[in-house]
Amino acid sequence: MDSPAAVHKSYQRFFAWTFMLATALAFALVWVELAFSPLQTPPPMAPRPSASEFDLHDLQLLLTVAALIAAFVSLAGLIMTTTLAWLDRRKTRTRAALELAFRRQDRINWLAAERADGWLVPDRRPAPMYRRRHGPATRRLHGNAH
Repeated sequence: MDSPAAVHKSYQRFFAWTFMLATALAFALVWVELAFSPLQTPPPMAPRPSASEFDLHDLQLLLTVAALIAAFVSLAGLIMTTTLAWLDRRKTRTRAALELAFRRQDRINWLAAERADGWLVPDRRPAPMYRRRHGPATRRLHGNAH
């Protein structure tokens, strides 16, 4: 099974592409409607066509409404998946920071026990977190000694 981050990313990609294509289709259909509008308008008292006489204008209107609905729904899906992915990344960062803090505290506890010359067992000692620097050690002078 894929990780949640990969699943969120695939959903985000799907919703983004769907939003872009539906928006482009809606704009194209609206442009066609405005550019090639019928010159003659039927009189207001004209009888409506029956269901068997399906007009091309009705199909274009239906496609425009469907494209606008798809665009809004995919935009909502994109916003939701982006929010969920952000919350998931935030939770992962918080968990990693907590684990690092616990490891550091565990190392401090081991070092304190070692200094106390107590119960430290060599095979249970954790690996050092930081590498030691190789080379000549510089002497530190404390106080007013020069």
